[in-house]
Amino acid sequence: MVSIMNQAINFIEEKKHEIITSLQELIRAKTENPPGRTIEGIEVIARILKKYDIEYRIIEPSPEKQNLIAEIGNGRPVLILNGHVDVVPAGNGWSVDPYGGVIKGDKIYGRGATDMKSGVIAILYAFLAHRKLEKGKLVLTIVADEETGGKDGTEFLLKNGFVKGDACLIAEPSGRLNPYVYDIVAGEKGALWVRIKSKGKAAHGSLPMLGDNAIRKIASLINNLPILIPVKVKIPEDAKTLIEGGKKSLERVHKDAPKALDNITVNIGTIRGGRKTNMVPDECEITLDLRIPIGVNTEYALKALEDTVKNLGEDKFEIEIISRIEPSYTSPSNNLVKIVREVAKKYLGYEPLPICMAATSDARIFRQHGIPAINFGPGYLEKAHTRDE
Repeated sequence: MVSIMNQAINFIEEKKHEIITSLQELIRAKTENPPGRTIEGIEVIARILKKYDIEYRIIEPSPEKQNLIAEIGNGRPVLILNGHVDVVPAGNGWSVDPYGGVIKGDKIYGRGATDMKSGVIAILYAFLAHRKLEKGKLVLTIVADEETGGKDGTEFLLKNGFVKGDACLIAEPSGRLNPYVYDIVAGEKGALWVRIKSKGKAAHGSLPMLGDNAIRKIASLINNLPILIPVKVKIPEDAKTLIEGGKKSLERVHKDAPKALDNITVNIGTIRGGRKTNMVPDECEITLDLRIPIGVNTEYALKALEDTVKNLGEDKFEIEIISRIEPSYTSPSNNLVKIVREVAKKYLGYEPLPICMAATSDARIFRQHGIPAINFGPGYLEKAHTRDE
């Protein structure tokens, strides 16, 4: 008797050409975010599901931001397979058509080829390979809006009860270049975005001494803000393995990158100030992206930032919170992590490390709803969001 896994593998082998052409078709679907329109991408997925007589639902929280849900099997456990079809804008400078799905050698190029249309096709065909599932349930969720926070995608589906499950596998790219190796991303830092404003006094640009230049005031802060704010982090015992694994992974990227996982990082993302060249600006603002390690929260990070600004001896600035996301993780001892490591070893020849990453993903939203979640999927992170992806 052929095992369920062997049946699935045989199906994937038989459909290899179809899988490749389906990925090309999905890459050609325009789903840039912004603006976040996913209709073309969802239509591709829907056509494939129809071909295999699989029923589905389309949920549209905002105009043209569509999400698709399909289910097979019955009872528990319930495993959710999740992926997003929205992609970041292609930009310029490509050597190929970013929406051509061009094949060169053994590589497919295009915006979303890595992040994460290849992952979407992977979970779609894994789902189809189990369409005769008799025990347990698979829930396929193809979503919008991941690239801008997930409000009209995963968050909407979970918040409104459209999706429930016992665990979730998200096929985000989890590979690393140099060496070619895959990890299991089971934890992620939190994020605190803030706006810092400086106030000055307007005057004519020909007599700047009569005014108080808000840009100059905030420039001093910019020059002195550190990239890392050291913190005393009490890492939970079951998260230490993730931090250690994440540091090993980041060592390949930059010698100082591992420090990002147990400290608060500070990125100055934007600056805006002044109304006219011949005016002394009376207002200026910057936005900061602070990433928060597992073991502390965004409130702690806000206080650390306020203390840092104060200790720099700068003028008083207004600090306004734009958004906040708490750190989250799935324990490496969770069955989902264990099973993925075990199965991956059979095909990769090694057990992928469970790690924490510095960025965030939709996995955090599942964890907020009590659903263990990991990222494990095709593609190398270094290629995400790049030209000639």
